[in-house]
Amino acid sequence: MRTNRIAAVGVAGLAWALASCGTPSEMDPGPTSSTAPGFVQLYERYFQPSCTASACHDGERGIASLTFGDPRTAYTQLVNVAAINGAAHDDGLLRVEPGDAANSFLVWKLNHSNAELATEGYGAAMPLAGDTLAGPGLVEAVRAWIDAGAPYRGIDTFTVDTRPAASGYVECDATDEAGMRACFPPNENPDLYVRYYTPPITIPPGSDSIFCTYLDVTTEETLYFRATHGRQMRGGHHIAVFYANMPSDNLEPHLCTNAEMTNYMFAAGAGGEGGQDTNMPPGVALRIEAGRQIVIQSHYINATDQPRVVMDMVDIERTTLEASPTVVDSFALINSEFSVPPRMRDYVLEKECRIEEDMDIYLMLGHTHNAGTLFEVERIPSGTTEPELLYHATDGPLLRDNPQILTWDTPLRFAAGDTLRLRCGWDNMSDEALTWPSEMCVALMYYGPGRGWLTCDSGDETPQGGETGMGCAMPTDTGNSMGVGKYCERSVDCRGNGRSTFCLAPFDPSSNFCSFIGCTTDAECGENATCVMQSAGSACVPNTCL
Repeated sequence: MRTNRIAAVGVAGLAWALASCGTPSEMDPGPTSSTAPGFVQLYERYFQPSCTASACHDGERGIASLTFGDPRTAYTQLVNVAAINGAAHDDGLLRVEPGDAANSFLVWKLNHSNAELATEGYGAAMPLAGDTLAGPGLVEAVRAWIDAGAPYRGIDTFTVDTRPAASGYVECDATDEAGMRACFPPNENPDLYVRYYTPPITIPPGSDSIFCTYLDVTTEETLYFRATHGRQMRGGHHIAVFYANMPSDNLEPHLCTNAEMTNYMFAAGAGGEGGQDTNMPPGVALRIEAGRQIVIQSHYINATDQPRVVMDMVDIERTTLEASPTVVDSFALINSEFSVPPRMRDYVLEKECRIEEDMDIYLMLGHTHNAGTLFEVERIPSGTTEPELLYHATDGPLLRDNPQILTWDTPLRFAAGDTLRLRCGWDNMSDEALTWPSEMCVALMYYGPGRGWLTCDSGDETPQGGETGMGCAMPTDTGNSMGVGKYCERSVDCRGNGRSTFCLAPFDPSSNFCSFIGCTTDAECGENATCVMQSAGSACVPNTCL
């Protein structure tokens, strides 16, 4: 871990202020050099054509709140600004630290491979989804610019060269499903790996798109697994695997919506050039219960002016309870009861949850949507008042599409009596209030030993769910004409139950009945049942359980 250098911003900022004292605001935002390249020259010859064409850093707000739409904006968003990437931020890297190219995140992104960046947790090489990366001459010019103090203007005598983008992309000329599947390497061990493919997905030209695909795959029995690995075709950014609470017959890839994301449960990250595989420590297993429909989320950037047909592949490494006796389940720390007023900036809310039983945490990720500007999780150990920062992020689009995933080989222990604090912030630039689910504030964790799905939502003081407690339904309950109220213990028990194919018991043991989510009226639920509305969604509940 490198020494934290963010404090150096104050010294550098003071030097810049003295150097530019009396300079009108309409003039260049930084110094000029007669011996080193300037940002304007680098911008015009490389950054603007490369970074905006990739769709990553174009428009008013690019990925990581960095846009190359104009040089002045790009310069102020780069120089003396802390890196947003969680690992780079924790390591004290600035995007550009004047006078120190070695500790500038920009040089890391230009001069290292995806594999090297993944080892550090630094994301993908720049520019993403391109056929070429910056060559040694251009990297040297960027180094010289930074080491000279990152002047805004300078000399124009430097080399702009490129090198082939060594990537893990699967190259494929086919556009039909059978031909595209044949482009992937074969599954050498089907007994160990269960493989899933998406259908062909058409990525529009000049787009940054996230597609969701319900697969025609439902787990026949509980799937225990310890790792995932995904492969994508050119332009891929990441893959994630979910399973659906409510199944769908629409198997066509489509642009993901905020509303349908409330129907998904995160299973694992599955890689891609900018994403992360999931690898649990030895002896630890994840699980997807029987009767769950698999959903694959695919993120692609098409920097060309032509549509691109692609396909994703995911291998899930099976395990057994004998090999992986510690089974982990999901614990979601949620703040769903919020309303960010129109045109409100820097709106921050906190939610606390007290842990009642010891639990070991193996994975944590954060989730907000586009308006997110802050996401933090802190732990306050029992008997103290000093918080410990566990997770920090400041970019909503990244938290929505591809959040940093923290994992612990030696698990992070939450002891009974510890308090967790979730803090989310937003900038609402619209004329409407922001509420759930158009915006979100969720910390998702894997905890063990798993005792069922746990949630701690806005009104909860402690985690809710798990395997304890008596349900309101009886084993003899068959449900009404819509299937609402049929007794269930797990998802598979609601198979073939009309519209009510969702068993609530894994999430709330007192609600051990079949239902469906997304109702809007009592009439949709059938006789002797009510549509119960909550901030996080709605579901049909038999009147005997109200």
